[in-house]
Amino acid sequence: MTHTITLNLPELLYQPLWRMAQATHQTIETVLLTALQTSLPSLEGLPPDWIEELNQLEKLDNATLQQILLTTFPGEPQHELEILLQNSQHGVRTETTQPRLELLQTVAAKLMLRKARAAVLLRFRGQRLPTLVELRQLTTSV
Repeated sequence: MTHTITLNLPELLYQPLWRMAQATHQTIETVLLTALQTSLPSLEGLPPDWIEELNQLEKLDNATLQQILLTTFPGEPQHELEILLQNSQHGVRTETTQPRLELLQTVAAKLMLRKARAAVLLRFRGQRLPTLVELRQLTTSV
């Protein structure tokens, strides 16, 4: 399904789109659609419960999204994950460590997706995201 939208673009947005379209031999519509798809990544292919959780982020206020952005993987599980990954890379796996590794990797991946989705939503709402340096400072002080 497609939807037709008429959009008035200010010159400051139109000119870079036009230049990109010219340089890549594409229509402005194609360049604009690509930009939108890139800036709001699809959740397709994720488990349904993850999709639901990530979609729920859209209902949160900016302050809550900022807190999600600053969330870090807890120290002890992070350290455990690093050790299990190193052991796995060296072929040291057991029936108990492999499921634990997979669980920690899943938790870490879900955290990263939540943080990334929060960042995308904040940018869509016109909020400034912290630089990597600022992010490091903010997460070490939290």
